[in-house]
Amino acid sequence: MALSPGSEPREPIEYLFPASPEVLRDIRAFVTGLAHEAGFADEERERVVLVTHELSANAVEHSATDVVCVRWQDTDQGVWITVSDQGVFEVGGSSGDRGRGLRIVLALADEVTIKPGRHTEQGTVVRMRVPVRARRASGAAGDEAPPAVLIVDGDRFAGRSLSSFLDAEGFPTVVTGSEEAGRAASASPPRVAIVDLTTSHGHTVPLCEDLTRAGIPVLAMSILAPPGHLRASRFLRKPVHPLQVLAAVRQLTAPSASGAASEVPRG
Repeated sequence: MALSPGSEPREPIEYLFPASPEVLRDIRAFVTGLAHEAGFADEERERVVLVTHELSANAVEHSATDVVCVRWQDTDQGVWITVSDQGVFEVGGSSGDRGRGLRIVLALADEVTIKPGRHTEQGTVVRMRVPVRARRASGAAGDEAPPAVLIVDGDRFAGRSLSSFLDAEGFPTVVTGSEEAGRAASASPPRVAIVDLTTSHGHTVPLCEDLTRAGIPVLAMSILAPPGHLRASRFLRKPVHPLQVLAAVRQLTAPSASGAASEVPRG
């Protein structure tokens, strides 16, 4: 669907979630973080989270899918949210919950389009635009707390998605996409650094060592096995659930945590 003239689309953010009732909390946290980053007022943020939750709950509970995809794009006309799955679009059922959820969405969103999945052609896509009437004014310089987490990840979508999740959980973040940018950002020492080892063609491995020597706890992550000479506080093998990352960050930022690590605990 084309945007009206005058809108200024920003880069969309997309994240895949496993389709289970327990993951709805993660989806709410993901959208809450994005809305907070966009500067939405409390009422606007709650509205965006509510409509996304309703669509996601419909997909999880009624479409018999394995994965739910949530896509976010913030524009001058409001937020475009797309929730898609690989299941079948079923209205109602025994309880009628899906119909009720759609009524909530239709009441709160200005534009809603539905591509229903069928038994012969699976895959449901619901796209909506939620108008945003109020955003918070930016605070004065120096009012914000220093970042708790430095994220160094060459995959900007993965880095920003993780950033939004951690922000929503109370860990403000700074996201960088290269080893050089990570070094520059660490001049203001974070409480913990999350470093993807494949970023900058593996040059982030020495970065992990330098951060560790500086007393900064390092959570290293990679789709590959960690190199034997890696120095970090902990290692997690990708793909990894955001809750596992959150648990590691909480552990590494605890008062008793130490940044130094002669051996990397494998996650």
